[in-house]
Amino acid sequence: MKRSKRLQVVLDLAERKRKQADQWLGQSQSRVQQGEATLDQLRNYYSDYANSFYQVGASGISPGQIETHQAFMQKLRVAVQQQENALQMDRAQLEKVKEYWQSAYQHFKAVEMLVDKIRLQESQQAEKQLQKELDERSQLIRPPFI
Repeated sequence: MKRSKRLQVVLDLAERKRKQADQWLGQSQSRVQQGEATLDQLRNYYSDYANSFYQVGASGISPGQIETHQAFMQKLRVAVQQQENALQMDRAQLEKVKEYWQSAYQHFKAVEMLVDKIRLQESQQAEKQLQKELDERSQLIRPPFI
């Protein structure tokens, strides 16, 4: 069995690993984008709620309404903080996945180049062998005038 065919198995495995890394990278990027969108929504809701409450509060509100407002605002602040923490973890995970993807891609390219180089060498060797055989045959055939 030719060396290039044996290495084809290694190339197939490297390609499978690279494709899996592609999927993980896409999923990780998607998680970060979703987390950023959720954080923006929470921050906007927090800001809108605070502004609307302050506008209503200008005309006067009861102490119970203030306590309810403060409790709700605290819950929103906690939700924003939790989302920021989750987004920070997702971003860190994305960086690790990028490093893994880059490693898998480089490994795939290196194996691919090696297989291509070996195929070229095998092709050149086969051409040399064929030329050698043709030369030997041409020497064995004697012209009729001798």
